[in-house]
Amino acid sequence: MATKLRPLAQHCKRLSPLLAAPAALLLIQGQAKAILTYNIFESGGNVVVQTSGSLDLTGAILLPNNFCGGNGAIFSTGAFICTGNDTNSPAYSITGPTDFNGSATLFPASGVSGISTMLAGAFTLIAIDPAYTSNAPIVSSATFNGRTLAGLGFTTTGLIGAWTLDGTSESIQVVLGPPVASVPGPLPLLGAAAAFGWSRKLRKRIAAPLSTPPQA
Repeated sequence: MATKLRPLAQHCKRLSPLLAAPAALLLIQGQAKAILTYNIFESGGNVVVQTSGSLDLTGAILLPNNFCGGNGAIFSTGAFICTGNDTNSPAYSITGPTDFNGSATLFPASGVSGISTMLAGAFTLIAIDPAYTSNAPIVSSATFNGRTLAGLGFTTTGLIGAWTLDGTSESIQVVLGPPVASVPGPLPLLGAAAAFGWSRKLRKRIAAPLSTPPQA
């Protein structure tokens, strides 16, 4: 009997390096591609634009430098948003809508923070602070005191515009509503843990010496 089982054990040992593959695939499914998001929302009686995310500029189509001309802006016509401390910045070509809903015409902001960003859908470009490097976090904001979303003609919530950074797979979006913390989905993580545990136990079984059943 031991002689018959030995080829099976040897075959399983050859397969054991592949046992981690299901877990790796589950982990990949749990990963989400980072994008640059502009969230427009009300806070403390003011309208705030918060920029978060990152961009990989590798392959992006570079345009002449550009700037807002002031700190912070929202223009529905032109899909135009500025956040952070205005700086003459490298601009990159984008493709997407040339305006979004609403009637906002806000410029300049009551206060800003973070690095300079400018989204200009009508001019098919986005400008990012010259100090920015690919994949680094982009964090900036603009606050407009004493304003409301309804007063700016924004009557819905959710995504109101999305753009592609030309020459790349990166994207930019504008969302009406506060940022939502990104938390890894529990199912992919639990599934990966289960797959790793299963493969580990199976490898131990394969590695254990085979016992010869008692002879009659």
